[in-house]
Amino acid sequence: MPGLIRAEGHRVIRAPVQRVWQLLSRIESHPRFTNIWMAADLKERSPASPLVEFRGFFGGLPVASVQRFSLKPPGRIEFRQVRGTLLELAGAYIIRDADGETDLLVQMTVDPGIALFSEAAVRQVLASHIEGALVKIKASAERDLARPSGRRRQQPAAEASAMVEDAGAERARAIEEEPEGAVEPPAAPDAPAAARPADVRGRRRRRRRRHKGGGTR
Repeated sequence: MPGLIRAEGHRVIRAPVQRVWQLLSRIESHPRFTNIWMAADLKERSPASPLVEFRGFFGGLPVASVQRFSLKPPGRIEFRQVRGTLLELAGAYIIRDADGETDLLVQMTVDPGIALFSEAAVRQVLASHIEGALVKIKASAERDLARPSGRRRQQPAAEASAMVEDAGAERARAIEEEPEGAVEPPAAPDAPAAARPADVRGRRRRRRRRHKGGGTR
């Protein structure tokens, strides 16, 4: 059996500490950021020490883990398994300010208690879990921060509406100022006879010649 294995990793995130804390303090959403846990159920709701049951896979084997969290704002979230498939599981998210950005450190300790796993296999599972979590947390924090606000999205529509209203008001003023009795411009003259089809001109000439020959109908 491999015994107790420790691993850690860190990542600089282009987002303030408050934003990263906001993501990680929502414990029920942690399956979004991990490669081990697929689902989470909140067992005890507490602002400082919630109890959450996770379900997922460790090295391909289904596992469950009930963990007690300790939230220490604004820079530390600790967790420890109180019961579960694994023999022991604990860790922490440490959030540090880095000149307006965030240096996130993830630490994890596990003893699977399963003879099937070698020490190398456990280290590989932990490394993949921590790296995957860092990548997803960084992407989520930076993407949400770069998303434009609703007020900015609505601004072009408001400007377009104002332009339409201004154009309507300008047209109304022009109609009011138009003098009475103004003559509308003449309509465009009909097309010249040369532009008409030849058969139409011929029929009209024949009709005129028959009428000139005398006789009335």
